[in-house]
Amino acid sequence: MSVNLAATLKTEFSYTAVFYKQSAFRKVRREYEKSILMKTPNGYLVPTGFIPKIRKIGKDKGIAIKFIGEEERLSAIPYHLDTITLREEQTRLVDAAVIKQRGTLVAPTGEGKTLLGMAVISAFPKAKVLWLCHTKDLMYQSAHVAVKELKATPGFIGDGRLDTKKQITFATRQSFIKNLDELARLYDVVVIDEVHHIREMDGQYSTILKNMFTPVRIGLTATLPKSDKQAMLAIEGFLGPVIEEVTMKEGVELNVMAEVKIRFLKVPMSHAVKELRKYQDVYQYGIVDRKAQHEVIARTSKEHTEKGDSVLILVTRIDHGQNILEECEAQGVRTLFAQGSTESEVREEIKNALNEKKIHCVIATTIFSEGINIPELNVIVNAAGGKSEIKTMQSIGRGLRKTSLKGEIIVYDIFDPSHHFLISHFGERVSLYTELRWI
Repeated sequence: MSVNLAATLKTEFSYTAVFYKQSAFRKVRREYEKSILMKTPNGYLVPTGFIPKIRKIGKDKGIAIKFIGEEERLSAIPYHLDTITLREEQTRLVDAAVIKQRGTLVAPTGEGKTLLGMAVISAFPKAKVLWLCHTKDLMYQSAHVAVKELKATPGFIGDGRLDTKKQITFATRQSFIKNLDELARLYDVVVIDEVHHIREMDGQYSTILKNMFTPVRIGLTATLPKSDKQAMLAIEGFLGPVIEEVTMKEGVELNVMAEVKIRFLKVPMSHAVKELRKYQDVYQYGIVDRKAQHEVIARTSKEHTEKGDSVLILVTRIDHGQNILEECEAQGVRTLFAQGSTESEVREEIKNALNEKKIHCVIATTIFSEGINIPELNVIVNAAGGKSEIKTMQSIGRGLRKTSLKGEIIVYDIFDPSHHFLISHFGERVSLYTELRWI
């Protein structure tokens, strides 16, 4: 690699890293620029997902680049799903993925990202495939689609299972990495579901992908972490660039996404919360233990359930969910609470009961905030607060799919003027809703 090219790439492939230095009284946060280029005696190493970008940089800068060796590619056949005919925009994404074989497909919830991944897999019928995700719920949900659409007999790595003999294996990253040495070189195709969970250059996903020689690497997501450069570099480096994208606006125009109606619930001012200094305390006493918040959520949920609507209340803390559950029950709202300790079969029963309106109100932790399909859902209450664009979008995504019975989804957000943390985070969420033209 030439000196000029190395200097250019060092800037392109650097991100702001953080370390903490102990001062006389406390730890002080320090930032520095860290490059992902790894210097060796013979030059620099860089993840192969950056090859397209390096080619473009060389062309734009007029720098001649020589690549030694060839990128391995797999032969593909026309893809096919058993019961589903893909729409035009879905076909566009799958076609691009089969041709390029490396990178990420970006499509909003409602576009059927699991179906897109299955269609890509079907184009490589002789390949050994790994479908990798971060929860056992997603693992089983994806495997169910493979059984239906590919007539596959899936293997599993996760939830106490280790079956690698099937052509398609569904795995959680936590279980896969425990057996990395024996599993890393078994697969020809890897699909990373919810690929935005690749957040750093040395995390679990990154470690797995560093050790795999898999030629076909496809990521699926609705929400790329565009504000986090390290995450974006890791996703591109270990898989490849964005292959193709369907935007939220396009999803609405194509009539596959429900219309989102944002409504706000105001919680009365609390001077006790206003006096708090640490964010952890503000979250505990201003959200988790805030009875005024629980009351307005329960009251709003009751109004909807009495009309026959289904309501999903999302929290991040178990104690928060328990507090809201007690208030819902006190107001006569029959409510179930799904959390991490809830058995997989029971979670599935709760999800299906909510979708079929056999139960009208469910409180759930993050196990229901991502990758779980509840197409007939009418109302979402974001009780967890926060400012993360990805978490907000993933939460709302549970009900974005349009169906023959549902054309809109109501999303409640909570405004609490008690503390500047709560106000600023609310502002971040409102900014996102405005950007998406939901308000």
